[in-house]
Amino acid sequence: MSLKNNSTLNTSEEYANLGTIYAQEKKWDLAIENYHQAIALKPDFSWYYYYLAQALYQKQNWNKAIKNYYQVIELNHNFYWSYYNLGNALGKLKRWKEAVKAYKNAIKIDINFPWSYYNLGDALIKLKQWDEAIYNYIYVTQFQTELPGIYSKLGDAIEQKYKSNLDKVIKNDPKAIQEIEQYSIDDKSMLLLQQNPNLFLQVADSLTKANKINGAIIFYQIALELNQDDLKIYQKLEEVLEKKNQLERETLELRKEIELNQNSWSYYNLGIALTREQKWDEVVIAYRQSIETRPDFHWWFYHNIWEAFARENKLTEILTFFQMFQKASPDSFWSYLNIGEVLTRLDKIDEAIPYYQKACYQQTKKLYPSSVSQPWNLEQVKGPNFMIIGVQKGGTTSLYGYLTQHPQIMSPIKKEIDFWSWKFNESINWYLAHFPVIPEGRNFLTGEASPSYFNHLGAAKRIYQFFPKIKLIILLRNPIDRAISQYHTWRRFNWENRSLEEAIESDLDKLIKAGEKVNYWMGEQNYLAKGVYIEFLKEWMSLFPMEQFLILKSEDFYANSKAVVQQVLKFLDLPRYELLEYKNYNPGNYSQIDPLIRRSLSNYFQVHNQRLEEYLGIKFNWE
Repeated sequence: MSLKNNSTLNTSEEYANLGTIYAQEKKWDLAIENYHQAIALKPDFSWYYYYLAQALYQKQNWNKAIKNYYQVIELNHNFYWSYYNLGNALGKLKRWKEAVKAYKNAIKIDINFPWSYYNLGDALIKLKQWDEAIYNYIYVTQFQTELPGIYSKLGDAIEQKYKSNLDKVIKNDPKAIQEIEQYSIDDKSMLLLQQNPNLFLQVADSLTKANKINGAIIFYQIALELNQDDLKIYQKLEEVLEKKNQLERETLELRKEIELNQNSWSYYNLGIALTREQKWDEVVIAYRQSIETRPDFHWWFYHNIWEAFARENKLTEILTFFQMFQKASPDSFWSYLNIGEVLTRLDKIDEAIPYYQKACYQQTKKLYPSSVSQPWNLEQVKGPNFMIIGVQKGGTTSLYGYLTQHPQIMSPIKKEIDFWSWKFNESINWYLAHFPVIPEGRNFLTGEASPSYFNHLGAAKRIYQFFPKIKLIILLRNPIDRAISQYHTWRRFNWENRSLEEAIESDLDKLIKAGEKVNYWMGEQNYLAKGVYIEFLKEWMSLFPMEQFLILKSEDFYANSKAVVQQVLKFLDLPRYELLEYKNYNPGNYSQIDPLIRRSLSNYFQVHNQRLEEYLGIKFNWE
């Protein structure tokens, strides 16, 4: 469809239609301009304000988006999406009271949309309104059980609400159980649960799967009070109590280890164990001791630490510590990155950027002294020439390590920046601050390797909008081996405490139950969904031309790293460069998976792997 010149447009509808075309092409500035023109010609039409608000939301211009959502509501009180999206925009600015009101208004119009209850619960948590948050989380689980992390959120709310009675409940104190049943659950939640007696057990089972042990114990106790002759509930309660006892034993062992060896990892592992027990005040103390024992370390990578500090409002305290350490150790590269991470978590992006720039300048000057004469500014940074976009556990760390040893590749300060996936709410300047300035007239390249991009919904479109000519490298590994490797990596970092069989069977069950309705893009918490490569590749290749991709088989890379690296250098138009050693940067050793489980996974992936081979015209021969 050809676009008319703006000077030839006469009606508000023509401007709005042109704005919609630009919006579909993600050309948000042009879309906004045309929606403004439509509004000028027809200022009382609510839809134009809504389209404008949506475009402003995509530009992350939250204040202007909010203003226009309110204008839509003033003109049309019954449009559900205005209230819902208004709540989302208000949440971006942490205006939680207003967000709560917006979500409640959305629910009044449409009582069946699960995300309204979900987001309302999140906003209520921010306001520490535990009763109402619990009610909304429980209510939505009746008709939508697969909302991401909902039982984890519910467990946290329960933990906060019931913490004063928790120890008594766990010790099976009948009076405490009765108090919780009668008073701690507010009237709305109790009525909801009484209308559906099985909901106590359903919630308890789901909390157990989400490893929210304390919340599970509470709900099993109440379910048992209501069904005293049900042996299955008693058995489940015994199992979860034993799990809690086991966690307490593990914590005790870790405390003993610290008495013998007060090193950084002892404190870190204690923090992980305390996290599983939901003892958050003790968690942040352990993490703080871990950091203080070894301050000159890449703590920015350990997201669980920052989430714990943020949860307990301790980010400012740890920022002060890192700033003091940086002043005492001005040459510490990691201190700049750690400070940048804390400031980013505090939403102080403009303050974080100079720290990333300083780290990048410091690193580049050390590695390429002849190419750096004075500190640079962001206007000189052009960003990456290439990206290794996937897949997780496919060999990206090793490939990136080999490439950055090439004399014509200048590396950013992190291998995985994750901007286009998880951190897109930061500014583009935040992203560019991670990259070096390429000297004029010098044939240098720079690039990053964030495997989170490959299977993150929206990452491909975001990258295309800013870097449409970028070269993309993808390593594809047998999806069974990839899933197993990721599981063991998460175990090593203490981010996973289920057995391999539990994790795999749970993920496979979810995928099979979803059937044709499965959304692979929502697979951040699913080891197996990430292995359905064809679903993600189609999105990337609908945007970028084939000649900008280099698709490699991980097994070939592992077998002959030297040859594959030369293949990559040729793709990047760089001269050959051979390393003395091609070591594995991220090795993992673990036992073989049960043959029956591997066979079931092989059966599941067979059709998806076949689709992939037909789409690419490449034989992978995975089994």
